[in-house]
Amino acid sequence: TARLISWCKTYPDSCIKLFSDSHQEAVNEGRRRQQMSAQKEVYFQQVADAVFTHDHDPHIRQLYAQYPSVFVKPIKSRFQSLRKKYNDANKTLGTTGTGLTAMELRENPEMKRLLGECSLDKIVDAFPWWEELHGFWRTNPSYNTVYSTADPGQDFATEAQQY
Repeated sequence: TARLISWCKTYPDSCIKLFSDSHQEAVNEGRRRQQMSAQKEVYFQQVADAVFTHDHDPHIRQLYAQYPSVFVKPIKSRFQSLRKKYNDANKTLGTTGTGLTAMELRENPEMKRLLGECSLDKIVDAFPWWEELHGFWRTNPSYNTVYSTADPGQDFATEAQQY
């Protein structure tokens, strides 16, 4: 997993393409939308290459060298597993916090109050890759199923209870 995350950090443009770049996110960041110039399988193969050519087991490295395409499926499976764990962690934040960056969650006193016992540190302790994945997937509804398009930080449930 560490090599997979490292690949995403090293190749952010490919990472954006792999996770389907959002038009709105590109506009918000003042950049052009990244579109795939190759099939998704090519990007998964690049990840597999980064992960398995450096495996500590020489037998795995040899198998990868002989049958590289076979190693795409485990990469896809790992992304799916990470996506599930990421969304499970996000459920503890609720729609109020999932659209905010990790820094915004840490620095906003109102968010600390809303999160209460479910602190960001507890989420990261339980799922160490949450913060990196949140940087990639925070506003991507394909990967962050808890995300709401409402303004991040809004707490509609609490506001509704006030009336």
